[in-house]
Order: sequence, then C-alpha cells, then structure tokens
Amino acid sequence: MSEAVTPASSDPAEDDLGKDVLKTTREAKASVFDKMHRILSRRMPTLELIHERFARTMRLQLFNMIRCRCEVDLHPPRIKPYGDFLSGFPERTNINIVNIKSLRGVACWIVDPAVIYLTIDNMFGGEGHLEPKIIPKEYTATELRIVRRFVDMVLGEYEKAWKQVYELKFDFVRSEGNFQFAKITGNDEMVLHCKFTIDINGRAGDVDFCVPFWVFEPLKATLFAQSVGFQMEADTKWTGALESEMQTAEVEIAAILAERKMVLGDILSLNVGEIIPIEVQDPITAFVNRVPMIRGKYGVKNGRYALRVEEIRNPTDFVSLGLKNRQLLGPQKYDDDFKFGMEK
Repeated sequence: MSEAVTPASSDPAEDDLGKDVLKTTREAKASVFDKMHRILSRRMPTLELIHERFARTMRLQLFNMIRCRCEVDLHPPRIKPYGDFLSGFPERTNINIVNIKSLRGVACWIVDPAVIYLTIDNMFGGEGHLEPKIIPKEYTATELRIVRRFVDMVLGEYEKAWKQVYELKFDFVRSEGNFQFAKITGNDEMVLHCKFTIDINGRAGDVDFCVPFWVFEPLKATLFAQSVGFQMEADTKWTGALESEMQTAEVEIAAILAERKMVLGDILSLNVGEIIPIEVQDPITAFVNRVPMIRGKYGVKNGRYALRVEEIRNPTDFVSLGLKNRQLLGPQKYDDDFKFGMEK
C-alpha cells in the first residue's frame, strides 16, 4: 500500500500565518494560566480579618463549653482544586454538610477526630493530658450529640464574624464519615479552604471549612479588598467600667460672680479699706475645667456664698447661645467677657 503524503505548502505567507495563529493560541493559554495563578496566590485581607474575629470569639465559647485552656490558630485561606483538598484527609473523618442559604451553595465543615475526643474527654472530667487514640469507628449517640453541639457553636460564631460584612447563614444538613457520601463539588472545581487549629491543653487538632469558590463569587471583590469598614461593636463591659471610673474623677468648678473693669490709674490710687462697688448679674455661668456647663443664680446658704443650679447644658449650647449674645452685646463686649471667663 502506498501512503498519502501531504504536500508541504509552497506559499511562505501561509507558513507565516500558521505560525502567528499558533503563537497567539499559546499566548492566550499562557495568559489564562497566569491569571489563574495570580488569583490563587492573592491574599484575601477581608477574609483574614473575619477569621481573626472568629478565632477570638471561639476561644471564649470553647472555654465556656469544656472549661479548660483553649487556643485557636489561623492558617491563611487557600484556593485549590477539590481533589487536592480531599487528598489531605484520611479515609474516615467527621464531615458536616451545611447549606449556605444566603449565597445558595453547599459547604462542609470537617472536624478532626482529635478535637472531638479532646472535647469529650474534658467535658466528662478528663484533663486532656493523654494523647487521644484515633481509631476509625462509628461515633456513639452521645458522641454525635456533642459533635453536633460543637458544630452548632462553630457555625454560630462564624456567622457572627461575618455579620459586619455580609449576612452569612448556615443550615445544617447532615453529618457523614466518608467523603464518598459527602461530595460537594467536582474534583477539578476550585474550592476555598480555610483551616483553624484548636489547641486544648497542649493537644491540637484541626477544623477545616471548605466551600466551592463560585459560591463566594458575589463577594469576591469584598474578599480581595484591601480595606473594608467594620462597624465597631459596643463593649458594654468596658463602657460601664469607664463610666464608673469617671464618676469618681475630680474636676474644678469656677463661677464668676461679678467683674468690674478699671483703669490702671484708679487701681494705683486705691487705699487700704476702700470699697470697690460691684454688681452681681444673674444668671451666672459656672465653668467645669474651663468649659461652660452650668447656669444658675447667686445666693447665700449657711452663711456661705452659693450658686443655685438651674440648668446644665452641653458646652456646644453655650457656643450657640454665645453667638446670639455676641450679636446683642457687640463683638468686643462679648469677646472680652467670654475670654475672661475661659481664662478663669
């Protein structure tokens, strides 16, 4: 049999066109892979801040649950293929499938058996000093209840950490022990992997959060943003302590009962025993640490000069009132009076 031989192109222009098309295709593929590499290697500052808040609240909630020292360490979030994510886990582990109602997607929380056994050990009187024996087995009904309580706590605290950025809501679906029955996406799909290491009395275990990256597509710009405004939470304990301390703070109150302007010649001509006539004008302004706050009337009580408080105003009210008086008394008269009071 004779083989058909494709004749080579004799037109140099066609050869150059084929080379240009091949070069353009290679460049396009390279640009796609470069773009994907940049996305996978980029930091997510907003998500890191959310996880820091989550770690702080988890320490307190976990301590209240098992009554022992706990630490929560963070790992940088990673975007990777789902197959690579699965390869880092044993054949059997605790997998909790959750539905993200606010984003219309499914995710999973994986709790290391070491965390489960350490939590159960401390809840039932142990101290967690013995290293847990991780044996692949079915959990008992009591263990499953404790695991569910632990997972509900994790979901609640993670929702609170997200609250200032987005209303993230989880709905627990079911718990599985094998990824064969808990597959949330294809092996080639990109997922967001977040890992938290929990240290209980020197023994550590991991809690992993995995969600397909396309679920967070509406929030992608927020996650990669360099700065996001977080609304500060009111710390009632701190404000209460500050208010209590301020109640005992000492302040200086000064009230100008009267004033009289004199020229220097009249002052030098005064003799001992002479009387300088003054006139007390009500209402009188009292200055608290040189800030006008109190208005009252002059009087005498128990043989001592006194000021009866009639109203307590915000200092800004005196500024607005002073502007009106400035128009009535004249700029020079008001400025001199106010300046004298502030200096005193």
